Amino acid sequence: MLQAARENVRWHWTFHVVTSAAVAFSLLLIAVFLLILNNLQAVAERWGRDLQITLYLEEGLSEPDRADLEKTIGGWQEVEAVAYVSPSQALEALKAALGESAQVLEGIRENPLPGSLEVRLKKAFRNLEAIDAVAGRCRALKGAAEVDYGGAWIGRFFSLLYVLRWVGITLGFLLLFGTVVVISSTLTMGFYARKDEIEILRLVGATETFVRVPFLLEALLQGVGGAGLAVALCWALYMAFRLRLGGSWADFAGWSQPVFLDPASILAILLLGIALGVLGSVLTFARFSRASA
Repeated sequence: MLQAARENVRWHWTFHVVTSAAVAFSLLLIAVFLLILNNLQAVAERWGRDLQITLYLEEGLSEPDRADLEKTIGGWQEVEAVAYVSPSQALEALKAALGESAQVLEGIRENPLPGSLEVRLKKAFRNLEAIDAVAGRCRALKGAAEVDYGGAWIGRFFSLLYVLRWVGITLGFLLLFGTVVVISSTLTMGFYARKDEIEILRLVGATETFVRVPFLLEALLQGVGGAGLAVALCWALYMAFRLRLGGSWADFAGWSQPVFLDPASILAILLLGIALGVLGSVLTFARFSRASA
């Protein structure tokens, strides 16, 4: 059976190369999309860990009222810590953030920045829904002039991830369906090219397993070969991106470099290639059985 599969690949190698390329193209698109989505998800998780609520205090709020406000917020179950930032500390932080441009603040005689409370939530509550709920409660407190946590743009970013995830799932299914059809078509051509040989084998008593296993092996070879090529091409694209745009990504994401697919994702792509080969062969067997009936 292995000999038959090897001979069929050797005599019809162009069909197998084209099919493996189609498998590789489909799985490459899925792998690249998964790579992008995983890195964006990592960015979202990192930003989620760094999210905190800033409550700006009303001007002229007394020290006892500020302390009571801090104690009230600190007693909420979602809150991990509350830190007071004085106007002078806020101004120093602004100067540090501006760097060399901080000289534009030298002409300011009075500090325009208000005091604030920085509210950090517990890990279990570092999500957009919980932060939005706590921010709403902060706005209702007496002494709170304004509450900010960047909810609008963070919400849009999470919504983008949600849309990308479903777009990827939909396109992935369409690509996989098309790949199964391509594999099945290639195997069908192999069936019809060897139709006389197959009929002779059946006449001399060959079992269906003996007839079909070589085609199944060919389909598995196409699936695994295409999946391996897809992972290799994805790695090459990843390294090219890392070399050319790694610094820009670090500025955006907050860490040194983007990360490649984890071993579980690579294994899933290889298994997906095997599954495509099996499905393509099953579809071909069903089609050829109907044609022979």
